Amino acid sequence: MNSILQAMKYLLLNVCIVLLPGVLFAQDTTYLYASDFGITEHMDDAKYMRKIDSRSVRRSVVKTYEPEGDEWVRIRKEKTVRVNDTLMQIRRKADKLWPEVISRSFHLQEDGLYRFTDRKRGSLVLEGTATSLVPLHLEDTVRSYYTKNMPKSVAIYKNNKLIRNRNWLRNGNEYYDNLHYFVDQAPEHSLGQVHFRAYMLNGIAESGIDLSQISDRVVIGWVVLEDGSLEGFHTISGVFSQLNNILINLIREMPGEWQPAMLDGRPVRYYMNIPFNFIDRSERFETLELSTGFVSWD
Repeated sequence: MNSILQAMKYLLLNVCIVLLPGVLFAQDTTYLYASDFGITEHMDDAKYMRKIDSRSVRRSVVKTYEPEGDEWVRIRKEKTVRVNDTLMQIRRKADKLWPEVISRSFHLQEDGLYRFTDRKRGSLVLEGTATSLVPLHLEDTVRSYYTKNMPKSVAIYKNNKLIRNRNWLRNGNEYYDNLHYFVDQAPEHSLGQVHFRAYMLNGIAESGIDLSQISDRVVIGWVVLEDGSLEGFHTISGVFSQLNNILINLIREMPGEWQPAMLDGRPVRYYMNIPFNFIDRSERFETLELSTGFVSWD
């Protein structure tokens, strides 16, 4: 019996030794973000919140939340594994069916900033400098890319807050400068989102386009300028050009007015994109799945 008890104590001791490092490294840190991801100390000013669960010295989970009424709703989850002293892998799960995997190579510069490069499926997507890698807090010049190293934007950050940027479309044409993605108040249409959805559904129905064989996710982007006018319409994704053009024309010709985005008490130009999910099904057209989220950042 004594030998059995000693064996059990030995086993228990080993289990404790194995679990102890995990307990020691399990830390939960919260960061709050205000306009354009600038860091804030006040919950009332926060537009986004990130919680970092440090599972060990090499593993962590970052969860991003946005406010919805009186609650914080999770919109993204990232699992980060530090492979070695110059490489980490990130599995990011948001609104897509499958998580995306990002490889982040990095090194610490003499000025204390991390020089980092993000690649997805081998293609360069983001590079620049940051004060922190998990979560990624941007500083100074940051460049983003489409596939095949085509430039998407060049931006200047200070303490993770966007200062200014230049932007390009996928075809290489210059887009609008100084676009904002996170503001104190996003643009609002005078008729509201409920009317917007009904208007879009009715417009698609009256367009005469045959949706019975269409299964696609169309994303339309545009800019709301400082005076509330709309410019820069383009298709981000969508394989049916006729349908894409119908959606663009409906948004452009929508009755009513847009209130511009506000940042620090002044109107600013704001980039919007809206996904429309068309599901091939035999039910009536009214069952079309339509998402109208007014804010998206990738």
